[in-house]
Amino acid sequence: MADSEKPIIDLQDVSVTFQSSGKQLHAVNKVNLQINKGDVYGIIGYSGAGKSTLVRTINLLQKPTSGNVIVGNQELLKLSNPELRQARKKIGMIFQHFNLLNSRTVLGNVEYPLLSQRISKADRVAKAKKLLDLVGLSEFERAYPEQLSGGQKQRVAIARSLANDPDILVSDEATSALDPKTTDDILKLLKRLNEKLGLTVVLITHEMQVIKSICQHVAVMDDGKIIERGDVAKVFSDPQQALTQNFVDSSANVTEALAQIKADQSLQALSANERLLFLKFRGQATKESLISDLTELYKLKANILFANIERISSTSIGYLIIILSGQSKQLADGINFLNQHGVNVKLLATEKKGEQTNVKTNIS
Repeated sequence: MADSEKPIIDLQDVSVTFQSSGKQLHAVNKVNLQINKGDVYGIIGYSGAGKSTLVRTINLLQKPTSGNVIVGNQELLKLSNPELRQARKKIGMIFQHFNLLNSRTVLGNVEYPLLSQRISKADRVAKAKKLLDLVGLSEFERAYPEQLSGGQKQRVAIARSLANDPDILVSDEATSALDPKTTDDILKLLKRLNEKLGLTVVLITHEMQVIKSICQHVAVMDDGKIIERGDVAKVFSDPQQALTQNFVDSSANVTEALAQIKADQSLQALSANERLLFLKFRGQATKESLISDLTELYKLKANILFANIERISSTSIGYLIIILSGQSKQLADGINFLNQHGVNVKLLATEKKGEQTNVKTNIS
């Protein structure tokens, strides 16, 4: 394989084990992860899944118990301390709590990583100012961190992380302490840096909204392992694991909609000719009038209870919860029609004779 085809990050059978109360805790368990140059790769999981521990092995802030870490074609575990320090300069990191030096100005914080370089003060200041301009904070160079908002502090942290001209930028829950509007602004900045500088960006988060905003690929972690991975649009439209389904449903407001439907007493007694269905569309199917065609072709009625369309990367994904009513044969033919047109159809509820209709809240 040519060097240009090799992943810029290659984690091979990486494990991290801690001792806790005399027992071994497998924070990361034999994980293999390859990330290509220029990718925006998201790693998602709930607290304790091992994602932050995993990502800290990329620059050996957390040394693996076993496995191999290859970054930029260098096996980091084989490097001497001076060589490792040099390799780490190509891996910028930003954190949830910014980690700024309160005693230094904004300009001083961005300059700080450059103090160890053999460059003149004038060149150092010029580079720091250029980076502040890149993140939109030129007018704040003389301010101190305590005078900034959370979003501004994170922009300073991003500028500082770029001081050594890294090839990789790791974001460890960097937006989780920010409000939604500021989060969106920071994510747009990261995407712009990815495109303008060719940065490979690795995002650690517990929020699917962050993943779908800018990531091209995603890995889902649980209990120290990657349980699912792939193109973001593919994972969103066809999750294979229950945990991934939970993330997807929550981000698309499907979970909340199902809870409201389950609490609606009028939906607790469907008749024999009614079906409560969850429909998921992808790509071209979101642009077609499939529901109108369905009702006209098969003489069915569709009562739409919930609808949402999201754009993930270049793919549109649509969600519908409907009550479909009609004769049994027409219902079966209509559902088959939807399946043939690329719609994922799941039955949430139907008539149950002698008892209440049971609305499924788990649609995985």
